Amino acid sequence: MKRFLPWLILLILVGGLCLAFPPFRVHSLKAVREAQASQQFNAAAFVERFWEDKLLPATAKAAELTQVLDILTSSPAKVREQFGRTVGVSSSYFLFLRGSGRVVSAGDDTICLSLQPEGEVAEVVVPLGLVFGNAVRDGTGLLDSSSYPNAQEFNDISAALNRMVERNVLPQLQQMAKVGTRIQFAGCVEVADEETDLKPLKLVPVTVKPE
Repeated sequence: MKRFLPWLILLILVGGLCLAFPPFRVHSLKAVREAQASQQFNAAAFVERFWEDKLLPATAKAAELTQVLDILTSSPAKVREQFGRTVGVSSSYFLFLRGSGRVVSAGDDTICLSLQPEGEVAEVVVPLGLVFGNAVRDGTGLLDSSSYPNAQEFNDISAALNRMVERNVLPQLQQMAKVGTRIQFAGCVEVADEETDLKPLKLVPVTVKPE
């Protein structure tokens, strides 16, 4: 008996330690999934804050569209160099622009704007309906992919921004866009590398209001 007493004491000590500091814990699968869901990135909530706190104030610093078009007429390559923003290894680039224009046509699919006071030729076209691509996310320079190591989160931000445009900006534009009305706007444009004729510019608006 004396020979086994030290082993018995050791077993009791090990058992006590295991009770105090268990080597593993058992959790229900449901509880784990609920905890993971609560920690998931909420792109919609992030975009709501980003839109009001950063995006809308940044429109005041967007490039003036008339200046961009003047350079585009004389030297298209300089537009990318001076105003464009390229993300990663993409061959496309983005422009963040502001300006005002006269509505020359307002259909179900597009709204066309002329920058001239009495102009009839559209320099800007706003496609209506669903918004695709990453122009709003990448065009402003306010969001950096390196800050979001999870690529899905960065893509979710883009989708949420596009939905904001679809839900809030485009309906507002359609309501005010009567032929002859002048509208102030700011928005983003994506330009493919092979594009040389940029007129009219296809704009994704982030803010619109009557002039």
